[in-house]
Amino acid sequence: ANRPALSPAASTDTPLLTMADVEKHNTDDDVWIAIHGKVYDLTDFAEEHPAGPESILELAGKDGTEEFAAVHSAGILDDFDPVGRIEN
Repeated sequence: ANRPALSPAASTDTPLLTMADVEKHNTDDDVWIAIHGKVYDLTDFAEEHPAGPESILELAGKDGTEEFAAVHSAGILDDFDPVGRIEN
C-alpha cells in the first residue's frame, strides 16, 4: 500500500498510553514526561538540559505541559521522538 511518509511525531504507530503508564516512569533513572499530549523519555536528556536536570527530574511521571510551555517554544521538541501519546 502506498502510504504517505509521516514524521515520527505524526505517526499513528506511536503507542497510545495513559497517565497511569507515564506515572510508572518517575525516578531519576527512568524519566517519562507528558507534554502537549505526547510522552517523552527524557532520562538521558536530563543531564544535558541546559537549565540543569532538576526541572526535568521533578516532572518525572507527570504532565509537564504547563511548566514546559512557560519557558520553551513548542518547536524545541521537534528533535525528540515521543515514546507514546496520551489518550484524550
